[in-house]
Amino acid sequence: MNFLKIYFLLICVLIGISALSIVWADKKGAEQEEQEKRSWFSSWFDVDDDDEEDDHDHEDERRTGNGPRLDSIASVPPIYVEECGTCHMAYQAELLPSVSWQGLMEGLENHFGEDASIEETSRAEILQHLRTFAAERSKSVLGRKLARSAGSRVYLRISEIPKIKHEHTEEFSVDVLNHPSIKSVANCSACHQGALKGNYDEELISIPR
Repeated sequence: MNFLKIYFLLICVLIGISALSIVWADKKGAEQEEQEKRSWFSSWFDVDDDDEEDDHDHEDERRTGNGPRLDSIASVPPIYVEECGTCHMAYQAELLPSVSWQGLMEGLENHFGEDASIEETSRAEILQHLRTFAAERSKSVLGRKLARSAGSRVYLRISEIPKIKHEHTEEFSVDVLNHPSIKSVANCSACHQGALKGNYDEELISIPR
């Protein structure tokens, strides 16, 4: 009789241990799944782990009155504005990683359906500038965020970088893009009043309606 009681208690203990193991495994699996979701979300929409540091940087920039200015604005070679700024805004180097600028400058003969070829000396000078101040080398908050968002993928359009694409999704409806003064998401200066000076502070955003 005592043997049966001991056997019964042993069975109960084993069942209890099994149940706890299942619950623990389910909890661990749920946590891992949530972590994977967060990792995916972070990589796609650039939810930064160091947002507090970036917020601190933003506060410092606002306190000095400079805003999130891009360093390259003071070093833009005239040939860049002359060759690239006549058809569209001469985008600051910090807006793309160096690999993206490399790809763009190597494919000028078919630049989004247009032949934008230039002399080799000019191309080399422009590329040198773009690579020197590219996103991953930027000291600005914006540049660092774009570098992280782009990751290792080569984006040839600034508007396709996940962070920029995400932040413009709500505002850039078809009606907004059809506005005569905008026409394209690539027309940064239409809404960012400080874009031509390398200042993309949110306080300087004015969307035409």
